[in-house]
Amino acid sequence: MKTNMLMLTLIFLVMNQIDAQNPGDIVFSSTPINPLQPEGLKTTFNAGDNIYSIAYLPQTVKDFYKNSSPNAKLEVEIFIYELKPPLYSYQSPSEEQLTYASLWVSSTIVNEKYLLIDLLPDAAKTNAYGTEGITYKDFGKKYDGPVNFAETLAKLGAGEHELKVLVKCYYNDVASGTIKISGDDFSAYQKLSEQLNATASSASASNAVFPEQKLKDAAAETRMIAALKNSNDWKTGFAGGTEVIRISIVDSDWHIRRHEISGAILHRYIKAAIAFKTKTGGCAYRLFTFQEDYIGGKFQPLKYDGAGDLVNMDCGNIDK
Repeated sequence: MKTNMLMLTLIFLVMNQIDAQNPGDIVFSSTPINPLQPEGLKTTFNAGDNIYSIAYLPQTVKDFYKNSSPNAKLEVEIFIYELKPPLYSYQSPSEEQLTYASLWVSSTIVNEKYLLIDLLPDAAKTNAYGTEGITYKDFGKKYDGPVNFAETLAKLGAGEHELKVLVKCYYNDVASGTIKISGDDFSAYQKLSEQLNATASSASASNAVFPEQKLKDAAAETRMIAALKNSNDWKTGFAGGTEVIRISIVDSDWHIRRHEISGAILHRYIKAAIAFKTKTGGCAYRLFTFQEDYIGGKFQPLKYDGAGDLVNMDCGNIDK
């Protein structure tokens, strides 16, 4: 009985902690925040400080996307504005958008009424990269999210700045909060951006999994590797590889492409993931497309047709 009473008391206290935060509010701290027991909250920061936040939502992210599939990644948009003083006392401050990022959430996170959002975290103490259910995409070699936020704030001029953070789900404003940050030099955030990008890249490589093989065809795989190595993308280094390690045909069969009007067969194509050693000694893979033209009633020899995005990965993950 005592055990049951203790459990009920703990549940009551935890629920009260969550309810104590107003839905629609974003709270901030210079250290990671426990969403169930938020402590050390503040709204004023100095240039160079780390900034963590939690957005408390009026409903779960999944509730905003009612028709989403169970395993879908749902988009949450994070905006940062600078509030500019009005020219006249009767006017409201204006909002100048500094940047924004798309955060893709999944797993159990979509069922919570709060979101942990690292804005300017310590690169060694961030859940923004490499955490299940949290995805910031990369653009080229640079990641979105805190990498972007830090790079943007590094450009602030000396003085005090009032910033507004706004979270949107499915075009709805769901949470916001404001902070003040001041200092003579914000350039430390540029170094933080670079450190965070390295963390994101390392986490991405650690979590990357080589695509599953859908079609076994050793002869086709040999022709694909030969076609890739004979392509300009491989010869010029665009593909990014120096040595092929593994190939996996990711389509279960060839796709036929026909003429829009006549319906005549033009060619067939298929995709394969090819892992390779990179110039820096690491490992990566791309999805490559291969094509066979249809001429004279038969398919012609296989040729290289194009490459997808580069995915860095730990070499030890290739054979998993």
